Parts: sequence; C-alpha cells; structure tokens
Amino acid sequence: MSDVFLVDARAASVRENYVDKIRLLFRAPGFAEMIPKNPRVTFVKANYSPIGYTRHIRPVLVAAVVESIRDHGGNPAVTDTSGFFPRGNYVGEQWFTGADMMGYSEMALGCERVLANGYEGDDGEFISTGGAELGGVEVARAIREAACLVVASHLTAHPMAGLSGAIVNVGLESLNNSGKARVYEDLKPDFFKENCKSCGTCVDYCQWQALSYADGVLAYDPSRCAGCGNCLVSCPHKARSFSPEQIVAFQRRVAEASAAVAKTLEKPIIYINFLLDIVPQSYRYHWADVPFVPDLGFAASTDPVALDAFCLDLVARAPGVPGSAAEEAGALKCGVEKFKAITGADPVVMLAHAESLGVGSRDYQVFIAGR
Repeated sequence: MSDVFLVDARAASVRENYVDKIRLLFRAPGFAEMIPKNPRVTFVKANYSPIGYTRHIRPVLVAAVVESIRDHGGNPAVTDTSGFFPRGNYVGEQWFTGADMMGYSEMALGCERVLANGYEGDDGEFISTGGAELGGVEVARAIREAACLVVASHLTAHPMAGLSGAIVNVGLESLNNSGKARVYEDLKPDFFKENCKSCGTCVDYCQWQALSYADGVLAYDPSRCAGCGNCLVSCPHKARSFSPEQIVAFQRRVAEASAAVAKTLEKPIIYINFLLDIVPQSYRYHWADVPFVPDLGFAASTDPVALDAFCLDLVARAPGVPGSAAEEAGALKCGVEKFKAITGADPVVMLAHAESLGVGSRDYQVFIAGR
C-alpha cells in the first residue's frame, strides 16, 4: 500500500494560499531526502500547454514547485517535451516562443527551462519497458539524465487514456517524438457518417493532412494519420471515435512507457497532481471546456499508480458541475465515475497494466498534508 498526501483547494485566508499548499506537500515524509543537493539538477516535468488551451496550470504554481525544491537545497530546472506535431516541426524556438506566450517564461518560473527531447524533437535514448506492447521506448534526453524528477501533472480527462495525470505525464509525455509515435501507432479513428455535418472542423485541426474537404466531400487518408486524436476531440458532432480495442492498446502502451521511466531508470521521482480546472481535454490540445468537477486541491506521492488511482476515486466522489461534460454524460451525482462516462475510456485498464508491470500499486492510504 502506498502513501498519498493531499491538501484541499480551500484558501480561506492568506496563510492558505496555493503556493503555501504546494510547499506543504514537500514536507511529506521522505520527500526532502529524495531531492539531490546543488549542483545536481532536479527536473520539474511540467505540462506546457499550447496556445489556445485556457485551463492550463498557472505558471506561479509551477514556480512554487521550483521554490520548494530550492528550499530543500536542490537545483531545479523545468522541462517538458515538444508536442506530437506533424513531423516534429513544432520544436526548437517555436516551442520556447509558445511557452513564453502561455506564461511559462524563465522569469515567471524562476529557473532555467530545458526542452527535454531537444530542438529537433528526437533527442533521447531507447529504454526497456518490460511490456508486451512496446518492449522499449525512446525516453527524452533530459528525463533520462535527470538526477531526480518532480512530475507535476495537470489532472484532466483524456480521450484515449481516460485520465491524464501522473502515468500519462511520466510515460507518454516524457518520450521523444519517435517514442510517442510508438505509443500512438495503429490508432486509426472510425468514421460515423450519419453524425457528420460536413462542417470541416476536423480538417482544420488535423495536423497530419490525413483529412481533406472539397466540394462537400470529406476524404480520409489513413496512411497519413498518426492517431493523435485531434479530429476526435475537435469534432462537435462526435463523428469520429477509436474502437475499444484501439483504446485498450493505447492505454497499455502508455502504462508500459511509464514503466520505462518510473521503474527501469530507477531514479527518485516525486509525483504531484494539480486537481484544478479538471476538464475533458488534456493539456496537449488547443482548447478546453469548462471543468466538470470543482477544484479539489493538490495530491502527491512517490507512487504514480496510487496517486492516479486516488485521484480517480476522489473525482468520482465529487459532485459534477451543472452545465459541464459531467451533466452531458449523466455523471453529476457524487459516487459516479466520471472519466469513463465522459471519454468512454476506462482509466482502470491503464492503471491495472502499470501495476502489473511493477510501476506502483492501486492500493493507497491518504494523509492530509500538515496534519
């Protein structure tokens, strides 16, 4: 059984602000001892959101993680991988410019930023996963070489994983572009013609030119499709979907990718999930809906499986927000599982496979940080 530490979202006075709550998490037993002393680098694996995603984690909260590491004698730097964009073109200076526009500047973060998979997107090293789906995967260079990792994740729903949190961040989002391509491989969305309104939205958001629209006819070239799910997320009429078999294969690959970093590399890792602005779209997409549950606070653990399992249960116990995707999915009541209801993908599949690989345990006990 693994320990999970929680601080709630209430800030009833100035002494309960979110920066102080994050610092409180770092006082959990054993956390400070995991942070190597300066000059060895502790990388904060953050979630840099692309331009247009309006529910991103506030840079001041990432800066609070940075300062907490420094408070314990560490040498922090913030990193993320460039997104899974066409042919890896959204890299280098474009990536840094986008981060600046979303507020993730070095001045705001209070430390150096590092592009984990390099300027061309494919800087990394092949690491064994121990799983049957991948066998191994290319882990981004900065993730591979960090003395310690603090994986700071924005908890949201995910159209294929079901839930985006610690496992997705340490697994899928810690890979270089070649590694991500392995995880997305063979994802080809089904097309439901009866739902299609020929609006062309999916064409606008397909980054791989797999979709085209001319003279009222929508054309699809599966050979160009990379399985990123942009068409699925952007379609307002639910005309595209992945098959259940494809979803399960994707979830298992994400779990195996997490094993490459969390287990095979055998380095100290602290996981923090930000339970704020919990929306249906993960941070890699260019837009976000309203949150479907209230803000729930911050949770941390050294076990990513236990952390995500706890967050899954916590969100299920929370009331859904009226007018949100939770209401649309019939999941407003407390005690109703919400991620699967909203996405159709059951996060338990991913967590169970990660557990079978020795990444962590779904059994947890919760402690309220500071008590």
